[in-house]
Amino acid sequence: MDYNIETSDTLRNLVDLDTEEHKVRDIAKLFLNAMDDWPTTNQNFISDFIRELKVCFGTPLTIEKLNANKFNGQNAWQLEAGSSIAELINISKRFYNVSDFDKIMDNILNHYNKEFNTVDFIAELQYLTTEQGGRRTPAQSGYRPQVKFEFAEMQTSGQQTFIGRELVSPGESVRAKIKFLSPHFFAHTLTKGMGFEFREGGIVIGTGKIEYIVNEKLEKPDDDV
Repeated sequence: MDYNIETSDTLRNLVDLDTEEHKVRDIAKLFLNAMDDWPTTNQNFISDFIRELKVCFGTPLTIEKLNANKFNGQNAWQLEAGSSIAELINISKRFYNVSDFDKIMDNILNHYNKEFNTVDFIAELQYLTTEQGGRRTPAQSGYRPQVKFEFAEMQTSGQQTFIGRELVSPGESVRAKIKFLSPHFFAHTLTKGMGFEFREGGIVIGTGKIEYIVNEKLEKPDDDV
């Protein structure tokens, strides 16, 4: 099942995890800067922001329209956001020969959706030894044990994509991307540093600790922590 990026928080988390130097990352950062500058309170949904952007500057969004909007004493932050969008379009035109804003956004979201479909959060995993009841053979990156948190009886499949390795033997530790089969089960319940077990059936084969939450829909609100 594919999951699509809906909010600026999730896109920002994915961009922060992206350590490669490339223009899609630069363009995505400009888009996030524009969302941060936009004056609407608690603006987080990407689709809502784009709709408001087009209402303000006109459709289709072009560098000319973005630059034509003048300061009226109240729209400074909107103009600041528009400046970032104009720069975004300019970079895309120079490096990818694409100036259509909607196509640029498709390129950004398609690029980061591929990563989003491999990760809900980053965790440090510790595999039990065989003597402790763990696996008898190494696990390969992409392995899907069940994930169980203390606060719920329910568990779900969580794919482990190992970072920097392909195989992990019993007794070893590894950093990994974790992607739930059913992320909605854990909506607004997870926090950084939270521990969990991963299992084969009812047998615990290892433990994990959340390092970084990527999918903001899983993150527990601050006032609930």
